[in-house]
Amino acid sequence: MLKKLAVLVSVFFIVSFAIAQSGGTIKGKMVDKSNGEPLPFANVVLMKGGSQVAGTMTDFDGKYTFTALTPGKYNIQATYVGYQPIKVANVVVNGGRITFVPDIKAASGSETLEDFEVIDYKVPLISKDQTSSGGTVTSEDIKKMPGRSAAAIAATVGGVYSQDDGTNNLNVRGVRSNGTDTYIDGIKVRGTQNLPKSAIEQVSVITGGIPAQFGDATGGIVNITTKGATKDWFGGIEYVTSGFQNGDDAIGLDKFGFNLLGFSLSGPIKTRKDSAGNKKDAIVGFFISGEAKHELDPRPYIDGDLRVNDELMTSLNETPYTQNLGDAGGVINNASFIRNSDLEKTPFRINASRKSLNFAGKIDITTSKTTNVTVGGSFDYRNGNNYSRNFSLLNAQNNTQTIDRTWRVYGRFTQRFANSTDEDNPSLIKDAFVTFQVDYTNFHTTNQSKRHEDRLSHYGYIGKFTTTRITTFEALQDTHAVVDANGVPTGTILNGFFSNEASVLYEYEAGDLNPVLSNYTANYYDVFANDPFGNWDRRENVQTNGGLVNGDSPSSVYSLFSSMGTQNNNYSFQDNIQFRVTAQGSASIKDHSIKLGFEYEQRDDKSYFVNPVSLWGIGRQLVNNQIEQRSFEQGTFTSEIWVDGIPRYTVQQAYDPNAHNTFDKNLRASLGMDEQGLNWIDFDSYGPDVWTIDMFSADELLNSGRTGRVGYFGYDYTGEKLSENPSLDDFFNEKDDNGDFTRKNPSFKPIYMAGFIQDKFAFDDLIFNIGVRIDRYDANQSILKDKYSLFPVKTVAEIENIQTPS
Repeated sequence: MLKKLAVLVSVFFIVSFAIAQSGGTIKGKMVDKSNGEPLPFANVVLMKGGSQVAGTMTDFDGKYTFTALTPGKYNIQATYVGYQPIKVANVVVNGGRITFVPDIKAASGSETLEDFEVIDYKVPLISKDQTSSGGTVTSEDIKKMPGRSAAAIAATVGGVYSQDDGTNNLNVRGVRSNGTDTYIDGIKVRGTQNLPKSAIEQVSVITGGIPAQFGDATGGIVNITTKGATKDWFGGIEYVTSGFQNGDDAIGLDKFGFNLLGFSLSGPIKTRKDSAGNKKDAIVGFFISGEAKHELDPRPYIDGDLRVNDELMTSLNETPYTQNLGDAGGVINNASFIRNSDLEKTPFRINASRKSLNFAGKIDITTSKTTNVTVGGSFDYRNGNNYSRNFSLLNAQNNTQTIDRTWRVYGRFTQRFANSTDEDNPSLIKDAFVTFQVDYTNFHTTNQSKRHEDRLSHYGYIGKFTTTRITTFEALQDTHAVVDANGVPTGTILNGFFSNEASVLYEYEAGDLNPVLSNYTANYYDVFANDPFGNWDRRENVQTNGGLVNGDSPSSVYSLFSSMGTQNNNYSFQDNIQFRVTAQGSASIKDHSIKLGFEYEQRDDKSYFVNPVSLWGIGRQLVNNQIEQRSFEQGTFTSEIWVDGIPRYTVQQAYDPNAHNTFDKNLRASLGMDEQGLNWIDFDSYGPDVWTIDMFSADELLNSGRTGRVGYFGYDYTGEKLSENPSLDDFFNEKDDNGDFTRKNPSFKPIYMAGFIQDKFAFDDLIFNIGVRIDRYDANQSILKDKYSLFPVKTVAEIENIQTPS
């Protein structure tokens, strides 16, 4: 695989390198104003932000071309000996398109003329190079728009719809959002695409007629270009607010409670001066911008939201239960008695706030008249609480928290080649350039309880439950081999009463990690304080009658709203990495503009989730299994005690090594118990910090009817990132030092490669853009040779030394 990649990269390296979103081009002509004759070998300089970007000379026909230009606005300065210098200002360049500048008409005059005649460029109503549908929005237009995100700007283009769910996902011409690819400075976007508004130079959208240089998209293409460096220092700061939270109300212009602080700064790092010592342009310059934002509610309802009033909410949290005096017994959730008069409107959704921080910047380096280097990147951080309709009425304080972090960096090199000025031997290939870009993106997101974060044993913890056990006797009618008190076999008995341990009290001490959940059980114990039998003599009775133990959740209210204190049973995170090498080159051959390109993309996706609340129930099921059976060969066998003439026998618990699981062994070690001891573990009596997820084995979480409690790839079952790349065989066979299967699952590392060739040429007033693209996708992961077998199989032909039937 690597050998094939090396050959492919080498071939395209010889041809060209460039960015995926393709630079723009400027074409024009300089003529004599009086007679329209072309002016050959005139000096034409391209400026952006006060710095020289490129320079060239007109050919024999007075034509000039600038290629591989980042989208934005440029100034063209044209000079010719004996003619008035001319400056064409604010020429708009779009990615992947040709900007045709009207002829520069220079008037002859004194050779000492130095002042430029300034001509403002006007964007034509119809672009000659419009070979695809869509639109472009420049920074001048963006300043006037209310929307701040690139997605909101792109949505102003016809055929583009921006979802209003806060995700900034775009639907182009009815195609799902994952069918649209977004690029920021040539980087294919994975994760969030948030940028400071002041950093956006141009947003270009292709909704139809997608050229060959783009692939892997069924909807559209969104190209976002950020601003570059300037020769002179420039900066700004802004603060925007629409209001603030004041208790239960939002004071200001709206319910969003929107507050934003932004800044931008641009300037030279190293400048070049002319002979008089004046600044000419910036050899090295920078641009940086950032925004910090807080929103009380990113998507408030037009008519507000409903919640239970504070007085009743406090009462429900403190006293969740009322005794059920009916035949069913137990307790009733007091939330079942809520009336319409107990509800009140709130202008914003409770506990749905969001804050974010993002930066974008770049450094532009002019290494020579024909080469440029750009290094840049962006960073986006978002931290918000997820609104849940189920939680909104009674349990908004337990809304889950999502933290996103996206950062991307890139480096780009551009080389332009000057056209030949030899009139007798003109170049067949003109306006050639090559560019090369390498970029890296990392996106990480975490969903968790804001209170508990990664402390999994704290999810669903209610309190300490201490079991009082006594020795009881139950009748068994069977034949058992027994021994006497001295260990001497006494033969067999047919029936008798044999000892067993039984719970007679299940006492409770409230915890403080989830106080509302703890109040359920405290309230339950208060209701039956004087009546433990059948109510809190055993754990099963507590749960049956409505009380909660660790890992339990209260029932929903009328199957509509989650009850007070309910924990979200989800802790998950994912980490996505993208590495790309993109390359492209272009040259004009007569009337044809030929473009070649190549891209290589390697992803590394990892994901992990666990249901932390359910770990309490799994742990409780796994302890003491190895001592559940009684030994009828060890114990005290007396004949003094008789019940109705039947003897009573006291026996010990039997240790069964085959039933001893990993979790119990690790828990006994942490408690200082003998691994093979007969100590009974009172699991819920130790508090939340006595166990961790790594005490389980992988199979104990994945198997035995507990499917869906944990899932992962690129991480192990405890959430630790894998340092190796395990195979499918490793998943089924690899074991740790304790003999437990590790069940390691590798990250998903698909490889995507593509190459294209494209020809743009004019026929009369028509411009044709024709191209061919080849895409190759490699899932790069093991699959089962036989989809019906989890284990290796062989065909009859592969088996040696057997005689097969005819």
